[in-house]
Amino acid sequence: MLNKEQKVQVVEEFVGVFKEPGFYLMDFKGLNVEEITQLRDKLREANVSMKVVKNTLAKRALAEVGLTGIDEFFVGPTGIVWSSEDSVTPVKVLLDFLKDHDKGTVKAGMVDGILVKDADLERLSKMPSKQELYAQVASALNSPMVKFAQTLNAVPTKFVRTVDAVRAKREEEDAA
Repeated sequence: MLNKEQKVQVVEEFVGVFKEPGFYLMDFKGLNVEEITQLRDKLREANVSMKVVKNTLAKRALAEVGLTGIDEFFVGPTGIVWSSEDSVTPVKVLLDFLKDHDKGTVKAGMVDGILVKDADLERLSKMPSKQELYAQVASALNSPMVKFAQTLNAVPTKFVRTVDAVRAKREEEDAA
């Protein structure tokens, strides 16, 4: 049992969590200790955090942050999953893990202050992560520069080939 000071610390911790760009609520009923350990390992590999919190304390933290609409999902055992890096990776890892297990569900999530649930969670999990988006933008920006460099390189290459062809033709004429 937590004393009052510990409860205040837990609420403060989750106020910080609920200010992250995205977090998700997971019902882990039915998962055994080994499966939860596997899930935590997968989450850790993706730089995603997970904590279990008393629903009443989580609701207090939500009230302090001013988030509404998601508090109705704090029923039964609830794990809160989030990442400081991006808001898509946690739901990708969760749904990927749950595809292999018939137990547990993602109840809902909050992404940039918007409640996400049901089919929207699946659609969100198919979006590229922040790192993937950065790579796509870098590739798009890099492509014209590469083509420009190839074009600039083609002019001297063509000139060298033309000069070499003229030299070869003159050598043929001189040999004949």
